[in-house]
Formats: sequence, structure tokens, C-alpha cells
Amino acid sequence: MSELLTVSGLSVSARLSHGDLRLLDEVDLAIGRGETVGVVGESGSGKTTLARAVVGLLDRNVRVDGGSISLAGDRIVAPGTDRTGRIRGTAVGMVFQDASRSLNPLMKVRAHLAEVLRRHVRGVGGDEIERRSVEVLEQMRITDARRVLESYPHQLSGGLRQRVAIGLAVVTRPSLVIADECTTALDVTTQTKVVELFRTLVGELGIGLLFVTHDLMLASDLCDRIAVMKSGRVVEQGPAMQVLDRPEHDYTRRLLAAIPTWT
Repeated sequence: MSELLTVSGLSVSARLSHGDLRLLDEVDLAIGRGETVGVVGESGSGKTTLARAVVGLLDRNVRVDGGSISLAGDRIVAPGTDRTGRIRGTAVGMVFQDASRSLNPLMKVRAHLAEVLRRHVRGVGGDEIERRSVEVLEQMRITDARRVLESYPHQLSGGLRQRVAIGLAVVTRPSLVIADECTTALDVTTQTKVVELFRTLVGELGIGLLFVTHDLMLASDLCDRIAVMKSGRVVEQGPAMQVLDRPEHDYTRRLLAAIPTWT
């Protein structure tokens, strides 16, 4: 498996009025093509900061002060270096927790997809935009793609909105997709459908998927490997079933122990 994303010794700090706060501390992570890697941890563990660092969406008072991020061997992030602008939306797609962050309530789905394609695909014309818009919605397992194209976000269910948001992330045919807590606001049944959709997309398109979640069981169901984060550090990582069945770090064991059980 060829390596797609490489995070090496990444350290990130936030500049606050009372001094600097370390958000990530020498994080190492790698994702191969056609591989799904889950980043798991409680709120404040650093997992979203890691995801946002890859696509250059850190807050203005947050900086990379150590390590690097490379995509397909090309260094895109390092202290004083940010080349994410040329890969964001093209080589890397992003799916946020709340689909409303990706969808303008005043625009139909058709306009959303057209805007993304015109911005990131050079020389794309109207016929190609139409073809790829229908194609990507069908890839999202949306059976009435043309109706959805003519819909506004509020006319769609939460599950459909999230599928459209995923479609926006993959319509430019990126090599890497980052999904940041994108199933959190969904009911269990819809969560299951979205996870199955990601599994299919990784298999069909050969993309790498960075799946950020607080749900260790959900990650173990979808991901090939899991990295567990605590206080800005990766405290454990390995094959998903190994982390689930034979956790080595006490924090991982506590996360597993906190999962509700039914008898």
C-alpha cells in the first residue's frame, strides 16, 4: 500500500493572552491509498486540530511550530510553511460535523456542486458539471439524484444533507478525504448508512480516509487502523481490532470501559 498522508512529529500551539497552549505534541500518523484511519478521543484531545492542520484551516492564533505534513511525498505543512491552499478542495476533500457548514441554505444542491467544480476543476464546462453532479449523487446512493439537485438544503433530511456534503467533498475526485465527526448529529440508523457509504467509497475510488470521531466502536467498525489521542498526543495506534481487543494504554481501556453495554 503506497503512503498518501504522512504526519511527522507535528506540534501545534495556540497563542493566548496568558501564553502559548500546546494543542498537538509531536503527532505521527500515516494513511495509505485505499486505507481508512480513525482518530479517536474525547473533546479537547486534539483530533479536530489535527484534521484542520492537514487542510490549513487552523484559527488565526494557532500555528504549526514543529514537524511536518506531507501529501503523496510533497511537504504541504511545516513551521512557516503552508501549501494547503493548492490541495484543499482538489487533492483533499473535507466533510464537517454539521452539513449546514458546507451547504448554503439559499442555494440549490445543483449550484453547490457547480460552484465546487468550477472553483477546483480547470476548464470544466456545463455538460461536464451536469454529468459529474448526477454521477456523484448516485455514488452517494441517492436514487432520485435529479430531484435532489433541484432541492434546497432545508428540503432534504439530515441524512440526505450529509450525503450531499460528502458528495461535495469527493466530486473533484480527491485522493484524501477528511471526515470530522460527520456522523455525530445523525441517528444510529443513518450513522450506519453513512459508515457503509464511506466503506464503499474507499473501496470503489481508492481514496484515503481520515475519520475523526469520539466513538471508538464506530471507528473500529469502519477503520483499518485507529489512533487514540489524549491531550494533544497519540497515546496508542494500531490495527483497529488490535486496539479494540488488546488495548495497551490505560486511556484506551478507559474509553472502552465507558461504552454502554446492554444485558
